[in-house]
Amino acid sequence: MPDLLVPAWLGELRPLREALPAQRPCGWLGAALLLLVALLAGTGLAGRGQGWRGVPPDELPPGPRLEQARARGTLVVGVRAYPRPALPGMPAVAEPDPVDAALAQALGDYLGLPVETLGLAPGLREAALREGRIDLLVAGAAMAAEPAAGAPIPASAAQGRGALIALRGLALGEGESLRGRPVCLAEGSPYRRPLVERYGVRPHEYPSAVHAVAAFLAGECQALAEARSLVDWLLEQPDWRFYRRLPVELRAPLAGHVRLAAAEPQAQAWLAAALDDWRRRGALDAALAQRTGELAFDVLKLEQGLICH
Repeated sequence: MPDLLVPAWLGELRPLREALPAQRPCGWLGAALLLLVALLAGTGLAGRGQGWRGVPPDELPPGPRLEQARARGTLVVGVRAYPRPALPGMPAVAEPDPVDAALAQALGDYLGLPVETLGLAPGLREAALREGRIDLLVAGAAMAAEPAAGAPIPASAAQGRGALIALRGLALGEGESLRGRPVCLAEGSPYRRPLVERYGVRPHEYPSAVHAVAAFLAGECQALAEARSLVDWLLEQPDWRFYRRLPVELRAPLAGHVRLAAAEPQAQAWLAAALDDWRRRGALDAALAQRTGELAFDVLKLEQGLICH
């Protein structure tokens, strides 16, 4: 996948940002959303034509647990879900994370099954797996070691780079200056482990990236960790002129994990093949680009007075 996938998106949002009215957030949402949908549709073409590499998942048995889903006729996948910015007083409706939802749909397609996504709060995920209410769980990167029951989502070459952003006057940089400092990031962020293990930061996790951005702007953390493409876009916005990107290079070791209720070699081998094919065809990059574009749009909404619930 070309590294230019995301910058092309975010460049299109700059004239949108300049055209937004200062005091009337509702009037521009419809037109802006149409523009965003058009941009999202274009990324779907980027991964085509890559061909199959490795073992195709349809040549492997999916294992007893996923065969049960086939017998039932539906694949049930637990995903992260969170409310998007909305006007004060409006109901906060949780929506599935776009990458989690895209992956859930892809796994259903590989199995030839319709997919039911179930948004789960962090405290409910283990019980949902254990009790059999979901077949699989997609919930971002693990906080510590890789889960034994499941398969890792390979890191994206195009979007595996992360960055830190902080106020210009704050004495932060490489090495020990970050140790013990609070850093805002999304729950399940692939940058959490390298930040903690290499720099010793104090991670403050939030339900989503836009919630982490809102918390950072509110002063709850001294730095924000996000994808390099989004950080670079933020720094081009007028409202972010008092911030800077720190001289810290972050690489995501993995994009996340797909969890099973219990270790099952056949299912894990099938998942590994499906995830590798999903990444190689460019679908992971396309899903990450969609999330980044939606996040940029949500940041614009925050600047117009909409709030995170």
